[in-house]
Amino acid sequence: MPSRSVKQRLIKKLQWTFQVEGMNAVMFFGILIFINATYDIKDLIFLSYGLLLMCFILLQGTYYWWKKLSVLEDKPIFQNRTLKRFLNFKRKNELAIAFMPFVLVAQWVISGRTLGSDNLLGWALFANVFAVLEYINYYHIQLMYDNRYDLRYLFRHKKLKEASLRKDLREQQI
Repeated sequence: MPSRSVKQRLIKKLQWTFQVEGMNAVMFFGILIFINATYDIKDLIFLSYGLLLMCFILLQGTYYWWKKLSVLEDKPIFQNRTLKRFLNFKRKNELAIAFMPFVLVAQWVISGRTLGSDNLLGWALFANVFAVLEYINYYHIQLMYDNRYDLRYLFRHKKLKEASLRKDLREQQI
């Protein structure tokens, strides 16, 4: 078990992380609702898909950090069943990511075989790439370095860290 000061620092970090991830999910879902109320649906298929996938993955992150926080706060609810749930999420994410090119083609066909600025292609690409990066950040390698301890690791080892969720899945042999 970590020392009291390390434990308190981890608790604060996890509280902040799960709250921020949750707020991001809510914010991007709000953007999704706004754009669908504002623009023509035929121009939003790929963008909406990316935003929905991004929200889904951000909610997974929120759930993961909340579960990790519960362990540190001596309310252990991080069970093997939870890790199996994340393995199921991982498979669904991979399927959704593999489906992205088909959604892009559908967008192209439905919007009159054009991918111009009228159908928000740049934003759509951003949303879909961001969803993929969030997936990588949670299930493969850590891409977000937002505190001095993570930055110190990055500069000391000159490589990206393995994602915490990936470690948890591997350690439980799931």
